[in-house]
Amino acid sequence: MRKLFRVLLVVAIVVVGVQLGTLLVGAQGGTYVSGFTVQNQDTVNAANVTIRFYWAEGTPGAGTVAHTITDVIDAGKSKTWFTPSVPGLPDGFIGSVVVESDRPVAAIVNTQTPSGTGSSASNPNRVGTASGVLEAQTGTNMYVTQIMKGYYGWGSYIAVQNTTGDTASVTVRYYDAAGAQVATNSQSLHPYSTYVFRQESEAGLPAGYAGSAKVESNKAVAVICNYYNAGTSDATAQFHSYNGLGGGATKLYAPRIVKDYYGYQSGLKVQNVGTVGTVITVQYTFGGATYTQTSPSIGPGQAWGPYMGSPAQVPELAGVAGSGSATFTSSGQPIAATVNEDNRSMGRGVTYNAFLDGSATSALLFPQITSKYYGYCSGVQIMNVTAAPHSCTVTYSMAGRADVTVATGTIGAGESWSQFAPNVPGMTIDFNGAAVVACDGNFVGIANMSHRNDIDTRWPMNYGDNFTTYNGINK
Repeated sequence: MRKLFRVLLVVAIVVVGVQLGTLLVGAQGGTYVSGFTVQNQDTVNAANVTIRFYWAEGTPGAGTVAHTITDVIDAGKSKTWFTPSVPGLPDGFIGSVVVESDRPVAAIVNTQTPSGTGSSASNPNRVGTASGVLEAQTGTNMYVTQIMKGYYGWGSYIAVQNTTGDTASVTVRYYDAAGAQVATNSQSLHPYSTYVFRQESEAGLPAGYAGSAKVESNKAVAVICNYYNAGTSDATAQFHSYNGLGGGATKLYAPRIVKDYYGYQSGLKVQNVGTVGTVITVQYTFGGATYTQTSPSIGPGQAWGPYMGSPAQVPELAGVAGSGSATFTSSGQPIAATVNEDNRSMGRGVTYNAFLDGSATSALLFPQITSKYYGYCSGVQIMNVTAAPHSCTVTYSMAGRADVTVATGTIGAGESWSQFAPNVPGMTIDFNGAAVVACDGNFVGIANMSHRNDIDTRWPMNYGDNFTTYNGINK
């Protein structure tokens, strides 16, 4: 009998069924739902998947299975599940998901307002995307670079999922901007259950708090953090989502950094996950030119980073505008980082995790890419992290349609290459599929998606934060 290769994929998500009507979820307000996309990495064999939904802590069924579904994903393709449309999932479900497959898979998860939002400036859309967490990426120490409590209208929460069959004891340690530990919160988690640490409920955190956190557990956990603006209008609709990391490296890579780019600006948050202070050097690459910035000494647990929209915070980039990339180097301690991008007049914002040195590979997976799909359009951006030029091919695939493959041409050392899916020759409308990047050197990459009624004119204007980004999965 042929032995099946089984991969456990842990997706820590918070979902709320819309059937209950308006349900306030923390300070971000409104009704929230989730969608998650799973990509079959096997290009020859179909993947048989089992998806189990677990009730979160604080619910009557905490730690129990709320619903189970089984499905098949075609070879090399992806499939999406939208929680309001999952038959049998209980109304008002909030919790986590475990996906098991007999083939290697990758996944992303969206936390978003329901369909129909974004129709006006007073009813803004809001969405954030994080990566599904492979079992090998879980840990007993996880790091969160950017959290807030009443910080100029911003708040956040940390969703922690127990990824084991045993009860987990979890402690979150909060650090302020200066690196001092200012509060802790400890909770017990049932097997595979999730606890949502909401910073607005942390009595030990002062109003106006902005800092970082470390999640400690006696069992392996997965972590996703969401932070958000007030959401009272389209201009304050930003909703960011990113993954907690189980460790760091002394060098990190960021495929996309923007400055004064069509109204968009990037922000950086680099966290020292070591035991003593460290100094961080950031090398920016824009248009083939490099610029260097050096941080002050950053203490253990502390996070530091500039905002590109404030010239005083990045004097090294005076006169620079456009889209580029960045490399972070620590003077000795391991670091982790997140990269933000926002447009504060349109109320759009995204966050992704910088890539650890050693994680780059010659193959990258993007579970969800769209082209004129209900108005949503995607782009991919990949970065060459080697010291020599390399090239890649990108293959876009969707069940029931012919694959489309394009070549990148030569990409220089440390440089990025991007492509907007609607501009790909042969790409059809209503495309909702996946992409695989194959290179002759090591790369990292991200994908983004936004509603573009200027590109897909079949759909009206969508107000608020319809902009989302996630990390590509290195295979």
